[in-house]
Amino acid sequence: MRNHGRQQAGHLVTAEGPEHERLRALVAPFADGELSAEESRAVEEHLPGCARCRRELTIHQDLSAALAREPTPGASAALRQRIEWMGEPRPVRNDGGSPFLLRWAAPALAALVLLAVAGGGVMVAARVRTSRQMAEVPLLHDALADCRRAMSRNFPKKADLPAVTANVTFPVRALDRPGLELFSTWKTTLAGSPAVGLAYRFRGVVVVQYAVAADLVRQQPGLGKTVAGASFYEGSSQGQAVIALLQGGSGTLLIAELPPRELRRLIL
Repeated sequence: MRNHGRQQAGHLVTAEGPEHERLRALVAPFADGELSAEESRAVEEHLPGCARCRRELTIHQDLSAALAREPTPGASAALRQRIEWMGEPRPVRNDGGSPFLLRWAAPALAALVLLAVAGGGVMVAARVRTSRQMAEVPLLHDALADCRRAMSRNFPKKADLPAVTANVTFPVRALDRPGLELFSTWKTTLAGSPAVGLAYRFRGVVVVQYAVAADLVRQQPGLGKTVAGASFYEGSSQGQAVIALLQGGSGTLLIAELPPRELRRLIL
């Protein structure tokens, strides 16, 4: 049988070859922003020459967009735990089936069960995956821009929480999780309102936290109702996961190059 392929990184990636299957398996986590920079580049280089993987990427993005449009009533901690358990990946024998379908089979089943039981749709979080959609929310757009500026220009060299929280009208609570080291704090402006930034080291990755007034979050188009009705909001942009929620009388955003699930564990 004739073997079609294209040249990538010095070797041929064929439609039937192991390298293609490896890249194909990365399409779903690529869409979720869960890959390393090196893996993301490999997928980006592969997609233009592979219609099959482009189709899987489109399916994944369409599913994420559909989930983001679902109603998002609150869910209990026990329910969140059950959904997380149902969504845990399990070893599955792949007889040529789509890695995308295998990856999403358990979470999709969990969602269907919840829909059947609740009768109205239960989502723990509203997920808006694309950079374009997030850019339309001023608070998220400004937070991502401020985070990237801080990373490119180096963060302020010390953490002075009392200084940055002075004269702000909303509570600012630093994260307290094993392995987190607060090393920098600063004042900034997000969506035209005061905000406080905090940067942490965590397993070799920088995690940035923004604290803002709760009302600022509630006023954001496409975000306020989501966060008020769900446990949290989750998205990703250029490999960075973003979590937004209302907590302790203020709004909190977390941004880091971490898998979304790992970032959630730092605050939920």
